[in-house]
Amino acid sequence: MHEPMIMGHEASGVVAKIGSKVKNLAVGDRVAIEPGVPCRYCEFCKTGRYHLCPDMRFCATPPIHGNLARILQARR
Repeated sequence: MHEPMIMGHEASGVVAKIGSKVKNLAVGDRVAIEPGVPCRYCEFCKTGRYHLCPDMRFCATPPIHGNLARILQARR
């Protein structure tokens, strides 16, 4: 990375807006994130053991920025 890294992997927030098809969250709900993003294709992921995924990527682990910011905009 050539820029300062944004730290943070333990994020939480309050739902500000939801889509029309969202059924299990409401505006005002408190939420926390899972900081790891598994591949979804390996045998571990397919059998529900995504925490063992060998290709897991984590927030705030180079080259992936973290989420320590006042306000984050959702990616579209």
